[in-house]
Amino acid sequence: MSRVARRIAMTRLGGAPEGLPGPPPAVAWPTLDEGALLGPAEVDREAFDTTPRARAARHARAMLRRMEPVVMLSPRWGATERFIDDLAQDLAVGEPTVACRVVTFRVVVGRSPVECWRQTLQVLARLGEGGRRRRSPRTVADRRGFRFALDELLDEVHEQALHRTALLAHGCEQLPVEVLGDLVGAWRDYRERHPDARRCTALFSAADTSPWLAVGDRPPFTLSDYAETEALAAIVGRAGPMPLRGLERAARFTGGIPALVEKLADVTRVRGSLPSRPAELLEAFGALGEELRGAVEIANAHEQLADRLGALLDGEPQPLDEAVDRALISAGLLRPLRTAKGPQVALRAPAIAAYMG
Repeated sequence: MSRVARRIAMTRLGGAPEGLPGPPPAVAWPTLDEGALLGPAEVDREAFDTTPRARAARHARAMLRRMEPVVMLSPRWGATERFIDDLAQDLAVGEPTVACRVVTFRVVVGRSPVECWRQTLQVLARLGEGGRRRRSPRTVADRRGFRFALDELLDEVHEQALHRTALLAHGCEQLPVEVLGDLVGAWRDYRERHPDARRCTALFSAADTSPWLAVGDRPPFTLSDYAETEALAAIVGRAGPMPLRGLERAARFTGGIPALVEKLADVTRVRGSLPSRPAELLEAFGALGEELRGAVEIANAHEQLADRLGALLDGEPQPLDEAVDRALISAGLLRPLRTAKGPQVALRAPAIAAYMG
């Protein structure tokens, strides 16, 4: 079974299928009229390989199979965990095979640097042995000891791992800055110590760029939202055939934000019908919608951010304003775009405009 076919099958069972992304491409359905039903069989599966999200997956697989560390910028509500899980499966079953360990650093929120050191060393200690290790990593008392222990563990994985191995870590922005800097620096030093025949590598996923995330020769790549093809497939894969025109309107309202698309698909499956009006769609988002509304209200509490969101309400892209846009991108409200006119931003979804009233 091809990777695309497997992802379609996973979607039916409840799953989901460089540089700055462009706008999600529109999709034409030449064989269907406006009143037709779109179901899983009618989804253009070949289009999955041309979406920005698919290109990001291919880029990550290629770099990790070369044992090159990579950094991925993953926007809020971007279904990062599912993307990384799919990536780990592809690396495990494809050639050359790479054994992956998927971890999240969101568990360290609110913990002291000492606790973060211990958590990070435990992750690396289990990296090359399928999650098992006969002894615990050394206890460290300062940053110098932490860095020494990181280097020691990476060299141990390099020498003893049964297979080529990758650490796929998301939520890296939750680590204290100095801990993240030491972790990424250790991978950078390992790469320099072993320029050839490396046995382990890493993917670091964070919500926004940071100078502490500089590793390898390539700049970070961005995990895009769903293209229209993926959004439609996610909905019909869970809820069954739906009228094409209503599907397109609902998918565009979500802006392709994965968490919103999947929540809408779940609600549609339970209800047996697709919400059509903006108020119904907002209600369908439930607690996730309240989280999105909260992000909008926090931004509106700051005059500069509120004015910037207001200027983008029409949905048209505008040139990137570093002074204010970075905060809105980190909040998950704006989408960065790469265009012929240079870096631009746009409101991430019409649903955000609806929450702004």
